[in-house]
Amino acid sequence: MRIFQFILVLGASLFLFLSTNSAQSKKRKANYVNIVIPKKDTTIAGTKYYRLAANTLPGSRVTLNGKKLKVYRSGAVVNLMKLDIGKNVFVLRSYGPHGKKITKSFVIIRKDVKLRTTPKDSLVIEDVQMLPDKDVWLDQNDILEVRIKGTPNGYASFMNGIPMQELPVDQTNGIGGIYVGTYKVKETDFLVDEPIKFRLENGNGEVVEKESKAKVSFLPKMFPRIAVTRDERPYLNYGLGTNRLGGAKLSFIEPGIKLMINGRVGDQYRVKLTDDFEAWIPMEQVTLLPLGTPLPKTLTGSWNVYGDKKYDYVVVNLSEKIPYSTTQEVDPTRIIVNLYGATSNTNWITQHLSSKNIKNVTYRQVSKDLFRIIIEPVYKQIWGYGISYNGNSLVIKIKRQPKRLNIKNLTFVIDAGHGGSNYGALGATGLKEKDFTLKTAKYLKKALRRKGARVVMTRTDDSFSLNSKRLETVLESGADILISIHANSIGTSTNPLKARGTSTYYKHICFRPLSQKIYKRMLELGLQPFGNIGNFNFTLNSPTEIPNVLVETAFISNPLDEMKLISNSFKRRIADKIVKGVEDFLRDVKKNKLN
Repeated sequence: MRIFQFILVLGASLFLFLSTNSAQSKKRKANYVNIVIPKKDTTIAGTKYYRLAANTLPGSRVTLNGKKLKVYRSGAVVNLMKLDIGKNVFVLRSYGPHGKKITKSFVIIRKDVKLRTTPKDSLVIEDVQMLPDKDVWLDQNDILEVRIKGTPNGYASFMNGIPMQELPVDQTNGIGGIYVGTYKVKETDFLVDEPIKFRLENGNGEVVEKESKAKVSFLPKMFPRIAVTRDERPYLNYGLGTNRLGGAKLSFIEPGIKLMINGRVGDQYRVKLTDDFEAWIPMEQVTLLPLGTPLPKTLTGSWNVYGDKKYDYVVVNLSEKIPYSTTQEVDPTRIIVNLYGATSNTNWITQHLSSKNIKNVTYRQVSKDLFRIIIEPVYKQIWGYGISYNGNSLVIKIKRQPKRLNIKNLTFVIDAGHGGSNYGALGATGLKEKDFTLKTAKYLKKALRRKGARVVMTRTDDSFSLNSKRLETVLESGADILISIHANSIGTSTNPLKARGTSTYYKHICFRPLSQKIYKRMLELGLQPFGNIGNFNFTLNSPTEIPNVLVETAFISNPLDEMKLISNSFKRRIADKIVKGVEDFLRDVKKNKLN
């Protein structure tokens, strides 16, 4: 009987072993290779290096063109590939832990973008490097700068004989045949949408001519033109420079404001704000008014300073809507509003006791056309303010400091970056930034709600919305703090192992303390420091109406950082650290209460 029982137990154990072993065999994943970057089988590039981001079965051995690459625990594979001019063929092979080999190949074609001297055996003017490269409108005393690249050692001219100078090769990185010239616009000049005619001749009497594709207008007798702003949120740029976040913005303004236009480059008008200060505005944001429209000027009238249950107001009576900009100062905290085209006729400022958070208001006539409003709040921390017009009266609406500086008494807006068709950055494992941000934002929402806070989300699912729409949600929410969640990434020509770590971003100096406190808490996660970054030109960092911070949690492009971002427990820890950073910020506000 005991022998029979032993046989039964042995049989059952053997069956369980075989069944388990069979199940484990079925659970074994087949080897694979998934290339995330480059995104296509054939890619055109103009850089010397290109980034590889791929993933395979963890535990595999991977080679790229025979060279062994590291496979991270997540299965991520990264590399910075050097490119030769022309066609570069790459073969990525993964040898699985169970012996299966997978091969994938892709091609990167590197274009030769190096500038070279034009051969001397033919007389030509090239299109490359020609200036002007955009349509321009110029006023009296403006300088027209022109440039061509062509056969070296010639005689170049423009606009019917104005000479051009060939630059020495030590000023052009060794490139010969680059000619430059300038022309100062006179009061009597008049030219409308004409190309610049260039002429180049050599010592043999041969001549070649070419016209610029861009067109030029000399309009001294027609400037300044008056334009009026339109659209939801027009803005003034400091200059014509740009990057992936757009130009550096001087100010967001309102529709219906008159501007003095005295020039144009490409798709932006030049705006005269004062005699010595100009800005730029995209053409689509304004409508040109008829010639002869009066210049926008105003006298400042009386002021009224008062408050209601939530806000304090500074109201300045003007006779016309004029452009403005705002800055902030610390130690002491001050709100500065510049009015362009205003002259003081303010003989009294009425301050009511209903204004609770304004300590002092005053003004300065900085120049004949620059009027500066200075507001000193009672508290050191600014909790938001907006600038608008009510008729022709300028209204500065200042949010009061919350009475109870605890999370449970505050409302938060959380923005999960990207979404829908906008994936954001991609990790080597295929992790999409949009998925990471949404999940982390939801954890942050739970963490704040556990503390008793009210929370508004700009998105709650995998949907896409423009940043302008998200900003509407933020401003309509009446919230106290805005937190944007993102994951950082490098470009396609940078080594993915070199950049890693966490960072926080702000635009306005009085919102920096919030970003600093969260940054310090994020470093407790063991992430590398990437910095606390200011003057950040991102849409959701732009509003003055609400303290805001953008948290670039870590680099999704770095395989070590990405492994952390994949983890749900790490996402929860991120949320907890952000909450602690907010608590630190509120404690500091309580300690440094008065201005």
